[in-house]
Amino acid sequence: MPSRGTHVMKYREGLYNKAFLLMLNDGSEVVARLPNPNAGPPVFTTASEVATMEYVREILGLPGLRVLRWSSDSSNPVGSEYIIMEKAKGIPLGDTWYQLSTLSKHKFMKQVVELETKLAAVPFTEHGCIYYAQNAPRERPKNEYPLYGDDLKKFCIGPVVDPILWYDERTEIELNRGPWHHLSDHATSIGTNERTWAMQYAKPRMNYYRSNTNSEMRDEYIDLIEKYLLVVPHLTQCEPDCADLLQPTSWHNDLHLNNIYVDLNTETITDIIDWQSTTVAPLLLQAKVPRMARHITPLPLGWTLSQKDKLKADRLYESALCHKYHEVCTAKKNPRHYAALSHNDTWKSPLILPMKSISGAWSSREMQPVADYPISFTEEERNLNNEEMENRDYIEGLMEEFQDAGILPSDRIVDPEDYEVVQKTNGAQKEKFMSLAEDEEQREWMDKIWPYQDRPSET
Repeated sequence: MPSRGTHVMKYREGLYNKAFLLMLNDGSEVVARLPNPNAGPPVFTTASEVATMEYVREILGLPGLRVLRWSSDSSNPVGSEYIIMEKAKGIPLGDTWYQLSTLSKHKFMKQVVELETKLAAVPFTEHGCIYYAQNAPRERPKNEYPLYGDDLKKFCIGPVVDPILWYDERTEIELNRGPWHHLSDHATSIGTNERTWAMQYAKPRMNYYRSNTNSEMRDEYIDLIEKYLLVVPHLTQCEPDCADLLQPTSWHNDLHLNNIYVDLNTETITDIIDWQSTTVAPLLLQAKVPRMARHITPLPLGWTLSQKDKLKADRLYESALCHKYHEVCTAKKNPRHYAALSHNDTWKSPLILPMKSISGAWSSREMQPVADYPISFTEEERNLNNEEMENRDYIEGLMEEFQDAGILPSDRIVDPEDYEVVQKTNGAQKEKFMSLAEDEEQREWMDKIWPYQDRPSET
């Protein structure tokens, strides 16, 4: 006789899904997850995640959850797409991380590096998302090579499900969402896709980081995209010694502490959760220090610290030590990933750094082409951009200060039970911020750039 559910309760969830814990009459527990509208394109997001979960679990042997039932058809009796999966074994690493010894942290960090090493060792031929071949969103060539370890051709690579290619009216437009065979094809598609959308749907908007009075116009945006497309061939050129770093590779894109489940008795990782939106892409695009190990806050200097500040400093030093330990383990165990991380800290092509770094890369002459700079900006455009970057950096710094002081979260996410208290704190901090205004015009501008609020409709 099949098991039946006896109780349902809300479960841990994030920005993109609703999750429920289902208790069955045989005493077992399973998790049901329903995607929110912002998770990604309907059908594709669920279909890709389920296929990815089975591929990494069954083919690659990584610790992951078994899917019991799923549907990517929202017209089903549930009325929503869903995935029913095993409940993760153990506890989230985030529940105990800050109470662990340095030695225990390093044991878990080493296992994360081993997981990344397994992922980096698996070659793919295309850049996209993993699907079941029978659910593939496009017709597949008959002579297509199977994915690594998939002799039965159960899986294939299809279009990416990154929400940035599907939000607003983009769902209705014929865009190139992959799969791609070359980095240059992907980089070009980013520009041509956005140009296609902008020409049909972009409207004048206010960007208060740049101006409190003048709207950004569609033609300005399209002109910037055209400049980007001119530099793509130069940015994606590759020396033979880094060609290996362009090998498409699968990667978990959100390894934070609560996505890693562990057994504290054996100090082993038991499950990795949340493979939603996992993409197969060139390693240079995937390379990153996982969130659970990433340290970005400057370390405090000086010896005269209060007891409270000393505890905070100790925690920061511990965080920096974990980041460094991950780096050292990666260099030893996963040299391809380390090489990709190191490459992305240079001005060498292929250049993966943000577009704001391009001018510096060109003038450094570390990039392969020696041609003249193919695009130019007026002095007014450069000044506006510099002013916008200064304003954005200031706001980001303010958010980091609020985060470090425990006043407001930098990611703007709070638990429902804390919402009212945090909202009051937000209002008080906003008033303090706006009190720094020198006149009414500046006060109005500061009101609009305050980060902890819904964006004005005209933006």
